[in-house]
Amino acid sequence: MFTNQTYNGTWSNSDWMKYVAFLKQVELAQKIILIFIAILTILDNTLVLVVTWREKSLHQPNKYFIAFLAVADLLVGIFLDPLKTNQLFDDSESRYTVSIHLCRFTVWIDSFALAASILSLAFISFDRYLKISKPLQYKSKMTTSKSLKIIFSILLASIAFATYSATPYSGSYGILLMDNNLNNYCPSDDNKENQFYTFLSVGFFLSTVVILVMYALIFVIAHKRQTMLRNGELDQTWNDRNQRSAFLQDLKVIRMLLVIVGVYILCWFPFVIYNLLEFYDPYIIDWESTSLNYQYSINISVMIVDLLPLVNSLCNPIIYACLDQKYRQAFKNLFSKMVYRSSAQSRQPQIGIELRPARTR
Repeated sequence: MFTNQTYNGTWSNSDWMKYVAFLKQVELAQKIILIFIAILTILDNTLVLVVTWREKSLHQPNKYFIAFLAVADLLVGIFLDPLKTNQLFDDSESRYTVSIHLCRFTVWIDSFALAASILSLAFISFDRYLKISKPLQYKSKMTTSKSLKIIFSILLASIAFATYSATPYSGSYGILLMDNNLNNYCPSDDNKENQFYTFLSVGFFLSTVVILVMYALIFVIAHKRQTMLRNGELDQTWNDRNQRSAFLQDLKVIRMLLVIVGVYILCWFPFVIYNLLEFYDPYIIDWESTSLNYQYSINISVMIVDLLPLVNSLCNPIIYACLDQKYRQAFKNLFSKMVYRSSAQSRQPQIGIELRPARTR
């Protein structure tokens, strides 16, 4: 992250020593944060998959989409976070000796996680729109088999995009890792690079626009239906108490999903914008500036922007636990069973051998 800053002879010795010490502190902080992010990402997304598998109340089409999103986030925690941390521990020479196969694998996982996340969020927004706009027809239209087919399609599309990204023809040297000198040992073509990252940025923004439009339509329908419900303008079916409670429950789920999309945009938008600007104008940041305050602010800002997409992968399970009643109850059930099992084992009496006295006649 900091290898492109060089001593240009205009620094005073004291300022230069301060700057080098600052870079070491920032790099150490980034290592600690990355390890922390990796551990939490693996733990909380694994919990999401476990409760989805164990709890029958979560065996629903929309929950399967969330489970697939957790798989993508889990891959980030298992592979990308450790690889990113490892790059910070590598010295400049070792970056040039890394296997090309590791380079391509990193790019593949990197691209797969991003594609799976954005496509999952897009289909989740469509699923919620269908649930709100046609609640009585939803169960017949969105069955478990259909949801699994959609997930399989997302999987194939993500694999295809990741495979293309990992080939030399794409010009890609990673998405989440392209700021950490992966390009030093992952060969790329500048012209192809330009096309790939333009396509990537356009795809990100178009997908985000589609998601926002879907939730805007959901908001319009939900607002209209709430107004009609208060005024008693809906038919007898909608006046049923079960239908009302189901509608209110759907609104709570939509609120949770809106938070997920908001966090996703908050974490990814600065990263995409920064890399687009730096890619098309490499001198937009003056890395040769001798102003300590400027260098401090730039390095801290770049570190935050660089870490935000990884933070996104650990946020989603926390959002589920806080805002979704079914997930919250599922987590409580899982933890209570774990506590009960451990306490039962600790209270279990030791089985000893009872020695009976010999019989006498």
